Amino acid sequence: MISKRFKAGASLAIALAVLAGCSSNANTPQTEANNGNKGNNNAATNTAEGNAQTNTAAGPAWKQDTSPFTFTQYFYGNWASNYLWKDQFAMKLITEKTGVTIDRKLATGSDDDYLNTMIASGDLPDTIMLDWNNPAVSKLIKNGMVYSIDELIEKYAPDLKDMLDPEMVKYHSVDGKLWYLPNYFETKDRLTSGVPITPIRPWFIRKDIYEAIGSPKIESTDDLLAALKQAKAKFPDINPVGVEFFDVAKNGFEGSLSMDYLIYSFSPNLLEERIKDNEKLVEYPMRNKGFIDAFKYLNTLSREGLFDPQLLIYKQEQYEEKLYGAQYAVASQFMDGMYTRYNPKIESTLGADKEYVVLDGIKANGQTPRYPASRLMGWQGFFVTKKAKDPERIIRFAEYAWSDEGQLDFLYGKEGETYEMVDGLPQYKPEVRDLMLTDNNAWYAKYGLTASTLLWRSGTVIDKAATRDFMKDQPEQFEAKKLLEKYNYDVYPLGMENLEPEGSTAEGVINVKVKDLWNKTIPKLVLAKSDDEFNSVYEEFISQMDKVGAKDVEKVMYERHLEDLKKKGIQ
Repeated sequence: MISKRFKAGASLAIALAVLAGCSSNANTPQTEANNGNKGNNNAATNTAEGNAQTNTAAGPAWKQDTSPFTFTQYFYGNWASNYLWKDQFAMKLITEKTGVTIDRKLATGSDDDYLNTMIASGDLPDTIMLDWNNPAVSKLIKNGMVYSIDELIEKYAPDLKDMLDPEMVKYHSVDGKLWYLPNYFETKDRLTSGVPITPIRPWFIRKDIYEAIGSPKIESTDDLLAALKQAKAKFPDINPVGVEFFDVAKNGFEGSLSMDYLIYSFSPNLLEERIKDNEKLVEYPMRNKGFIDAFKYLNTLSREGLFDPQLLIYKQEQYEEKLYGAQYAVASQFMDGMYTRYNPKIESTLGADKEYVVLDGIKANGQTPRYPASRLMGWQGFFVTKKAKDPERIIRFAEYAWSDEGQLDFLYGKEGETYEMVDGLPQYKPEVRDLMLTDNNAWYAKYGLTASTLLWRSGTVIDKAATRDFMKDQPEQFEAKKLLEKYNYDVYPLGMENLEPEGSTAEGVINVKVKDLWNKTIPKLVLAKSDDEFNSVYEEFISQMDKVGAKDVEKVMYERHLEDLKKKGIQ
């Protein structure tokens, strides 16, 4: 799921993802400039991508009515307090220009409970921002609770159709109709443009500890094990290794997002190996030897006293607290998070010598790692519900948000006030970018940039601006991304997106059971006292997984694999 990687960095990471192309979710949008409500395009227009213009004789549909109008919206993600519309610069700019205000709401407790209750009661807001691959999407569509975007575009905003990437429309259509506008959909040139993608959670080592153990080469899993042993001997009060929280339901079958660093070293061809064309199955990764070897390696660290078993039950906040205190010799973290949140805090409180530096990819059993990189197929969908008071006004607002003008307002604000054009590309004014880099929450509260419409789309122009700014503002992180980029390969042609069955189906119920079994098995594997115990636990898990019907799910995943290939025009 896209959401697991996006949400882990919370609002700070998303802002940097949008503006600086971070991680596997690294994205940056297209642009065109506008100077207020005058309708006269400035220099940015000439750099924009022409397919997002609205050129009817009457002008853009959204300009036909700019009277005050408020629509409600539920945003799936209770962490996103920075996205609430208040009196931020970007929100005021958009309201002044379009007349529209978004009354955005968040769940007070569990997002899934809130969403399911809302659907069951039929008490829906005007619009919903929801992960496009969330199981609830099929309920909204099948129960007739949302409009098709095609229908609304045809009736009220025909120019919006020409702005939409045909590949995106084809991929996200259900039963021949587009039911939502997916934000963060990247075009096919993303892997070769913009800031380098880092599709895994890298592992980092603390500078002073690395130097104290002699700055050894760490090129393999054996090298890493030796370095951790040395770190423990010289710094007995420091935890040798730290990884992010374990939760299969939230993070996927790797359990912890930190495990990808090991998994794709031990099983560099994991995705290809899961596809069994002869048997018409896409296997669960837990059947893959290399995948399990990664957990066996973690078990080795545990048996050597290098892995704190508390990490298996830690909440993310507990891990982050220790990371802020630089209490790990080696730690895993979202790339942008380490360089924009943790290292700056560590430097200011503990000293620059205790900052973390990225480790290169490591070989396992002589294999060079491969990191599955792909452009994003979208994060959240923008749905217009049948409860909407004025769907016409809403889809016309979406036309504005999707346009080059709307993109620039969303990302950069107003020329001369929050950004300037430099060499044909937008660039934040110094005070705006300085605040973003030094106090991201204050930046959101003041400017609201990247948080207003949330209808971001892909494009190369701002990729160039993001790369320029990123190299200037984050040179150390840029070099770290370049270091790991060589391990990336494009997984788009494999057809491995959105494979898991819908939760309401029989196979979906089985899949939940498999996940629960695996979630309970991971701690047993990591804490096993011997190889025999590890193997016994693993064999018992496979037996239980098969008993609950794992093969049925693997058949469905193969069918969805073929559907994914078809959607992409590959088969």
